[in-house]
Amino acid sequence: MDTQTLVSESSTGAAGGTVKLGKFAASKMILTESWAILKQDKEVMWFPVLSALVASFALLMLIIGYYIVVLGNNIDALSENGSEQGPVVMYGTLLVFYLVTFFITNYFQAGMLTIIAARLKGQNLGFKDGIRGANKNLGKLFLWSLVSATVGVILKVIEDRGKVFGTIVSFVLGAAWNILTFFSLPALIVGEASITDSFKESAAIIRKTWGEAIIVNFGVGLIMGLFVFAVMIVAAALCFVFPTPVAIAIILGLGLITIVAASVVSSTLGVIFKLALYEYAKTGTIPTGFSAALVQGAIQKK
Repeated sequence: MDTQTLVSESSTGAAGGTVKLGKFAASKMILTESWAILKQDKEVMWFPVLSALVASFALLMLIIGYYIVVLGNNIDALSENGSEQGPVVMYGTLLVFYLVTFFITNYFQAGMLTIIAARLKGQNLGFKDGIRGANKNLGKLFLWSLVSATVGVILKVIEDRGKVFGTIVSFVLGAAWNILTFFSLPALIVGEASITDSFKESAAIIRKTWGEAIIVNFGVGLIMGLFVFAVMIVAAALCFVFPTPVAIAIILGLGLITIVAASVVSSTLGVIFKLALYEYAKTGTIPTGFSAALVQGAIQKK
């Protein structure tokens, strides 16, 4: 079954009726079932952590490189950006920044996808296997990151040149690009598709989801957002009850750690469910660990 004929039947219940899940109920089910998968491969949470650390280090190196190469060790050279070469330098620097950032993010997500894809098929891979999976796809990851970076720069140019109208157009085009490429990385890594085919596969699956998968994932993000908000409220209340500097520092530190941990878990769960949808859309088989009602309900025939 290819991506042009993703699903040949509608989702049905035990009595043959169509299964309908509310967005909030589906979001809770995603969290529950994705969490069950995550508990079997806890090491995948290291990938977003390492991604953030490596990206931060790379950003520092880029800033130092910009200062040495572009500014010539002279911070006052920043005032020269209004010259004719200013836009070339600015957008060229932005392209490099996007490329490095996207590549790091895609690399570590590729490691996650390698491990999770194996788990959904009933296999058990470790952290090193994930790294090997990412390393095996370095060429495609670089090309896809370059494409994404180029699109990002083009959108930035549109935004800068068009002012208010350009900002609106850039936002709309950027949202459309993000939606159409929602499944591109799983197609590249798990489906072993080419850059062009990965875009086609992602667009085909998005047409079948009718936006359902993205809406439900938004629900997952909303649940995690509410959790973070609750943590902030509790932290503020504790700081009011224990107003000493040491207590406030401890409370804020623990709150920050909790929020970061929630962000790592949330992003990991999102990748797990995205891959589950991709696998079902690609093969027509419900991935191990997920309910038929949930996965089938997110992919509907037109």
